[in-house]
Amino acid sequence: FFDKTEERTYQASTEANLKAIYKALMLVHESDGQFPKSSQWMDAIKNRIQTSDMSEAEAAKKLIDPTLKGKEGAFGYAMNDAASEKYNGDLKDKKMPLVFMSSDTSRNAHGDPKKLAPQPSRGGGQYAVLLDGTVAKLP
Repeated sequence: FFDKTEERTYQASTEANLKAIYKALMLVHESDGQFPKSSQWMDAIKNRIQTSDMSEAEAAKKLIDPTLKGKEGAFGYAMNDAASEKYNGDLKDKKMPLVFMSSDTSRNAHGDPKKLAPQPSRGGGQYAVLLDGTVAKLP
């Protein structure tokens, strides 16, 4: 009953990271009634991305594009400014990228997915989690 849960090591992948980010963003949306401000999105989901069987350091790996592993200070994901501080139901295009692989690798990166597409693409293409929760390769 009081046994400590054994912590696991997170196995990062682009798809797993984007799904975890989406889930954390939806938890913020559920509690706040809207998505966070795009310039602060990573800060807003920090306490919602960790699970009980994972250390804070392991959970932080979910915010880093696996193709950038080992690059100090590089994250590689950005939030679409079109969803900033918006209620999900007010956004009509459910196939709109919510969080995407970005050429801006800074923490809390945000902007337009078309303008921030990595050139050349990383990991075989530019992937995003869409507003409906699906992970897709962007054109």
